[in-house]
Amino acid sequence: MANNGFAASDYIEQSVFRITNFQQRPDWKSPWKMKPTTKDQGSGFLIHEGFILTNAHVVSDSRMLLVNKLSSPNPFLADVVAIAHDSDLALLKVRDPDFYKNLTPLELGGVPELQSRVRAYGYPVGGHELSRTEGVVSRIEFGTYIHPGIDSHLLIQTDSAINPGNSGGPVTQSGQAIGVAFQSNLSLNDVGYFIPVPLIKRFLVDIKDGIYDGVPEIGIETSSLINQHHRKYLGLPENSGGILVERIVPFSSAEGVLQSGDVLTKIEDLHIDAAGMANYVEQQVAFYIEAENRQIGDSLKLQVWRNGNFENLTLKLKAPPFGEEMRNSYDKRPEYLIFGGLVFIALNRNYIHSPGNLLPPLAYEHWYREVERPNTRRQQVVILTHVLPASVNSGYTNLHNFIVSSLNHEPVNSLAHLDQMLKKMPRETVHVVFESKWRSLPLVLNFTESLEQHNLILKRYGIEESSYIVNKNH
Repeated sequence: MANNGFAASDYIEQSVFRITNFQQRPDWKSPWKMKPTTKDQGSGFLIHEGFILTNAHVVSDSRMLLVNKLSSPNPFLADVVAIAHDSDLALLKVRDPDFYKNLTPLELGGVPELQSRVRAYGYPVGGHELSRTEGVVSRIEFGTYIHPGIDSHLLIQTDSAINPGNSGGPVTQSGQAIGVAFQSNLSLNDVGYFIPVPLIKRFLVDIKDGIYDGVPEIGIETSSLINQHHRKYLGLPENSGGILVERIVPFSSAEGVLQSGDVLTKIEDLHIDAAGMANYVEQQVAFYIEAENRQIGDSLKLQVWRNGNFENLTLKLKAPPFGEEMRNSYDKRPEYLIFGGLVFIALNRNYIHSPGNLLPPLAYEHWYREVERPNTRRQQVVILTHVLPASVNSGYTNLHNFIVSSLNHEPVNSLAHLDQMLKKMPRETVHVVFESKWRSLPLVLNFTESLEQHNLILKRYGIEESSYIVNKNH
């Protein structure tokens, strides 16, 4: 590899950058407001075509991005050109073409072997100098990515220190980048994780059309079949392997293809053992690695044991259902609607994890409804978060987290749907009645008074927009 004037040991260091993010996040208690701007620091590194690869959490909710390199004291302005919140990856480009002079892109390597040595580069918080730490690969497994909150992907564990600010920097081996440092284990000392190359390459392929579609998911819950008596009960041939399908997630890739009680024995050309593991790059990892390396819309071949016979099936990969609501939200404003001083939002992970909102009814609607009562979850769960006190809503000012089931006895399917229902309400309507399956008493407002006081309420509380709703379909 050419080093453009730098010694062979230096070209990596020259292509690792400090990223400063001036970010601003929404106020979920008052969704029409933004919190004060804060400053955070991370790392990134140069790959092909002038792209800087980093973590999504390093550059999310950004108002201004600055990139510093070793060879220049001056920061350079940069822009996010692609971001994947579900897999915590992002690409930047620096505006000034002079930034790229005498820099060599890092090549992407492969999946490292266990116990092999790696080196992590980055700019940990507390200093401005490049840090280099070394360690060994101690584990290759699936685990939860903290940034999205719910998504589990392949990750690699190392004892190389990965501290705040190191996120987004390269983890290297033999002069190649084999991952992106992205999180540490706060309960264990000297344990860090990096995102491996297969997930990085999947991201780079995904964004080629200018749109990020996301990591697909099969959409099943499984249990191991290590117990030999259970295997004999199912009539499985000896040494066939396989894992039991317990539940099909509604609206997922597996719906209509797999069934509860199937034993999944092969995925593509990989044999699945009784613990659900498959051989991948000479490592044993969870079988759904074959799905996450593909794109949404791709086909996936499966073999199952069903009713005493092996069957070959094909499913079309989809994004996880309700993924937008289930994972943490970034880079967008909260959707909200105000009517008669009542503040409505669409329930999502950011709101339910805000102080005081982790309540049983909200938790049930958010996480458990589709498990206990499949196909009953609506497009969005609409919540009346709180009330802006006014004469029209007198008596309701202490009401919080009212789950809206219907308006004037008509089911409410989403925030956009509620908005349209209110706008299409006949002018002669006397009352608007909000009902909840979680509360015996309805909430009743006078329709005419709500309309008459609307602008006054907004002005009183310094609110410029009475609604912000992205999805107009319902």
